[in-house]
Amino acid sequence: MSATTTLLAETESWHYAAWIAIDVRLVLFAALLAALTAAGVASLLIRSGRLRDYLSVWLLTFVALFIVTVFFMNEVAQHPVFVVEALFPFP
Repeated sequence: MSATTTLLAETESWHYAAWIAIDVRLVLFAALLAALTAAGVASLLIRSGRLRDYLSVWLLTFVALFIVTVFFMNEVAQHPVFVVEALFPFP
């Protein structure tokens, strides 16, 4: 048996799929909250007139705030943004 066949034989039993429910209203709220807060943070931090600097700070802040907001909603507030409804084996 070759190394590829052995690898496939070992990982065959690990195929799973899931139904995921997304609360679209909460995702939009989290995205708008993160976008507006990131715009405020970027406008306070960037004093130069370069659009590249402003957009890079905005994007970094947006991604960080979106992840924190989704984590806060899922774990702390117990109002899930993403829920795994069912997990089942996939052939």
